[in-house]
This record gives sequence, C-alpha cells and structure tokens, in this order.
Amino acid sequence: MKKKRRMNPVLKKELVVNSRSIKMSLAIMGVNAFLALIALVAILEAGAGSSNYEYSALVSLFPIIGCLECGMLSLIVPVITSGSISGEREKQTLDIMLTTPMSPFSIAAGKLWSAMVIVMMYMLTSIPILSIAFVLGGMSWWALLGLLGMLLYLGIYVGSIGIFCSSVVKRSISATVLTIIIGVAILMLTSILFAVGMGVLSYLTVVVNNQQATGNPQVFHPGLVPAIMMFNPYSPFFDFMLRSMTNYSVCEMVKDAGNISPLLEIFYNLWIPISIGLNLFIALGFLKLAGKNITVSRKIKRK
Repeated sequence: MKKKRRMNPVLKKELVVNSRSIKMSLAIMGVNAFLALIALVAILEAGAGSSNYEYSALVSLFPIIGCLECGMLSLIVPVITSGSISGEREKQTLDIMLTTPMSPFSIAAGKLWSAMVIVMMYMLTSIPILSIAFVLGGMSWWALLGLLGMLLYLGIYVGSIGIFCSSVVKRSISATVLTIIIGVAILMLTSILFAVGMGVLSYLTVVVNNQQATGNPQVFHPGLVPAIMMFNPYSPFFDFMLRSMTNYSVCEMVKDAGNISPLLEIFYNLWIPISIGLNLFIALGFLKLAGKNITVSRKIKRK
C-alpha cells in the first residue's frame, strides 16, 4: 500500500491564512493596476503622432513590464520572506512549531514555498496585461512562459536569502534590511570581480604586446572571466531578455570581446541553464543554513 503524500503543514497553514487576508488581494490589485497603467501609456504612445496605428510597437511592452515585474519581485519577496521565521519568534509561535515532528529544513522550505505561491499569484494575474504584447505585438508565447520561469527562479533565490536572514535576526525589519544588503552585496561583488578580471586581462594583453613590439599583436581572450557573472542571479534574466528581443546573447557579447574556443562557446551558449543551476544550488545552501539556525533554536529551547 502506497504511503499517502501529505502537503507541508507550514505551507498549508500559510495558504489558509493568506486566503483569508484582504491585504494580499489589495496588494495584487495594486500591482496589476500599476502594470495596467504602464500598458495603457505604451498603447497610447504606439498610436501617437501617426495616422496608422503601429501594433508592432507594442512588443516593447514585454521588456518594460518584464523588468518592472523583476524589480517589484526583488522588493516584495524580501518583505514576505524576511518575516517568516522572525515573525514566528515575535508572535511567540516558533516554540510551538518546534515541538512538532517537522524537521527544521521542512519548516524553512514550507515558508519559502508559501512565499512562492504569493509570487505565482502576482505573475499569473499579470498575464492578461503581458498578453497584449503577444496578441497584438506578435511576440512568441514561449517568451511568456520563459519570463514566468525566470521570475519564479528569482523568487526562489531572493526568498531563500530572506528565509536565512529571518532565521538569523530576531526582528522582521532587521531581517528585511539584511536581505537587501546581502542581495546588493552579491550583485556588487560579482560585478566588481568581473570588471577587475577583464581589466587585468586587458592590461596584461597591452603589456605583452608592448614588450614584444611586433607587427602581429596578440588578440585579447576573455576565457572564463565572464563566467564570474554566472553567479549574478540576474544574469540569466538579462540573457533571456536579449535572446527574446534580439538575435543577440551573452555568448555573442563574449565572442565580440575576443576569440573563444568552440568548447567555451558551447559553455556560454548554455549560460541560462548553467547560471540558474549554480544559483539554485546557492539558494539551497541558504535554506540549509536557515534550517540549521532553526535547529539551534530547538536545542536552546530544550535546554
């Protein structure tokens, strides 16, 4: 007889609580009203200044609304997740949760997936607005599915950082601030390391060519330096937008910077799946650390 698979109790509880809250409904309505206003402005601009309506101009709605959703998600998810564990501490309900048979990792995972349900509701309710670019502008529907997948991936990454910070800090506000600080630090660190690596390679190329003083200077090869940006959680989103709107990609940008081997070309062509895989592994690490911090709370409680 097969064992019946049960829903995560934390996820189930959060779904019931959120379904009864008017705040989430108002928040979803507000987000979609803002996106609808942007879409209305774009529609009016497409027909302004000409006798013929340019439906093709509505394609621009896709990157505009996509980037807006990415930005809003990066701000909304930390607010939702950073109070998940610390909020239980403030309400003094974490001790009750720790007496259940659930593992600390299951508690952290349940909090993350409950936040992802809210994120998916934001995304799904915005589909009618996004569909304007597809129905009237001629965009591919695969691009819409890809955008939803990208936003879900970013939500998991940012949400895991929020869960970790919530397990470390006792106050929800402090956890939110710490989540934003860690996110900005990751973006800055990857960008600085990439800039320094490219700068060093460029400098060494100039020095070598000056020392050789020949009429056949060496060509600058970026090598694996651009791969540093794979650890930037927003780089797959950037590559996805490039591929969706143009025939260009991150791989083409690397090739324009210098010659690369066929093996590296294949590697950079797989930028999106490789980068997403690396960052989801990091997200899993944050979630594991959150579980360990909850375990420490359980041990302290038993003592």
